[in-house]
Amino acid sequence: MIRTVAELISGILRDELPKLDNAPVKHAPTIGDMYEGLSSDLLNRALPDGLGLRVVSGFARDGQGRLSGQLDCMVVRGEGEKLPYAESYVWHVKDIIAVVEVKKNLHSAELRDAFAQLKSVSVIEHSYYQGDDEELDDPDRSMAPSARTFAEMTGRVAWNAEGPVALPYEEEALFGALLLEQVSAIRVILGMHGFKSERAFRSAMVDYLERNIGDNGFGPTYFPQLIISGGYSLVKANGRPFMAALLDGWWPFYFSTPENPLRLLLEFIWTRLDEMYGFGHAAWGEDLDIEVGRALLSFRAACVDGRKGWEVRAHEAGDEALSAIPVVEQWSPEFLGKVEFVLLSRLCQGEEVRCDDPKMISWLESHGVEFNDVRARLLETRLVASAGKSLKLITKKCQLVILPTGEYVAAENSTGRLDRWISRRIAAQRNGVSGEGLV
Repeated sequence: MIRTVAELISGILRDELPKLDNAPVKHAPTIGDMYEGLSSDLLNRALPDGLGLRVVSGFARDGQGRLSGQLDCMVVRGEGEKLPYAESYVWHVKDIIAVVEVKKNLHSAELRDAFAQLKSVSVIEHSYYQGDDEELDDPDRSMAPSARTFAEMTGRVAWNAEGPVALPYEEEALFGALLLEQVSAIRVILGMHGFKSERAFRSAMVDYLERNIGDNGFGPTYFPQLIISGGYSLVKANGRPFMAALLDGWWPFYFSTPENPLRLLLEFIWTRLDEMYGFGHAAWGEDLDIEVGRALLSFRAACVDGRKGWEVRAHEAGDEALSAIPVVEQWSPEFLGKVEFVLLSRLCQGEEVRCDDPKMISWLESHGVEFNDVRARLLETRLVASAGKSLKLITKKCQLVILPTGEYVAAENSTGRLDRWISRRIAAQRNGVSGEGLV
C-alpha cells in the first residue's frame, strides 16, 4: 500500500509542479505560498483516514511558552491555537508528528536556512523531552521501539526484567539519542528542485557540517530525518524505519539515495503513526525490496578530557562509486546452521540460552562448536542481543522455517514479510525461475 500511495502522490507532483514552475508571478512570498500549498496537499493525501490528523502551518511551542520559527507545514494531532486573523497555528511539540520546510530550490544557501529553521524545533523539543514537564506522559508512545533499535544496532539490551541496564557513556548517549528520535517530530526539508548530482548534494552537506564543527546544535538529534533536493535525498538511519548497525563503535547515521523521495517521506511518517496507533500488515505491502544507503556521515559518542560530545566522520564518494551501488535490493531472511537454528528455537519457546549452562555447552561440544562462535553468529542476525550471560530475543515475532531444500531460515515476521518471501520463492521455483535474489 505504501508504494501505491507514494506512486500516486509522485504522479500528482509531476503533474502540478510544472504549473507552479511556469507561473507568471514573481512575488517571492506568493511563490513560497504556492509551493507550500502543494506540499500541504501532498501531505494530506499521504495521511491515513480516521486518525484525526491535520496539516497546518505556524509555530511549535513547549509547556513554557517557547516558540519555534515559523514553519511551512506541520502534521499534527489534537488541538492547537489558531492565531487571530491568520491561517497559522501554534501547536504543542508533543502533538506534532512531522514538520516540513519547503523550498522551491534547495542548494547550499537554502540548505543552511532550512536546517536552522528546523533546529529551532529541535531546541524546544530537547528542552521539553529532557525536562520535568508534567505534560510529558503520553500513553501512545512506548519506549520499546527505541530499546529494540538499540539492541539491533549494538547487540546488547538496554532494558531487562529489572529495569535499565548500566551502559558505558558511548552506548548511553546512543540510547538517549534514539529515545529522543522516537518522540521528536519528524523533521523534513523538501526541496522541489535542487542539486544536479548526488555527489554535489553530499558535498554540500559535508561542507556545511565542517563549517559548524564544535558548535551546539549539530549533534545527531538536530539533523533532519530527511532532506530532499529534487531527485536525491539524505536520510537518517535512526531505526524508524531505517537502521544501520554500529561499525567499530561508529553509528552510520546519514546516507544518500536516489530512491523516490516521497516514498521515503511516507516511510518515516507511516512508521511513526504505526508505532503510535498500529496499522496492521496491509499498510506495508509486500515489503520485499529494501533501500540501499550510500553512507555519508557516521557519529560516535565520546568523552575527551572530561568533555562529552559526538565525533563525526564523513564518507566521501565520487559519481562512479555512487552509481555502482544499487538503489534497492531484495530482502531475505537469515540463513542459519543447524546449531544456530536449535538455539534460536529454544529462545522462541521461552527457554534460556546462557553461556554458563553446562548441558548446552556439552551439547555444543558434541557438535564441535564453541559457544562464542555460535553466539557471534546469532548476534549478527539482529534477532537476538546479549544480556549479561544470556541471549535474549529482541523481535516482535521471530519465526523459524525449514525450507523444502533443507535450509534453515529465521526472520522477524510481525508484518508477514517472511511468509511473503517464502510464497514468492516457492512460486519462482514452480515456474522454473532460479530464484536469484531469494536464496
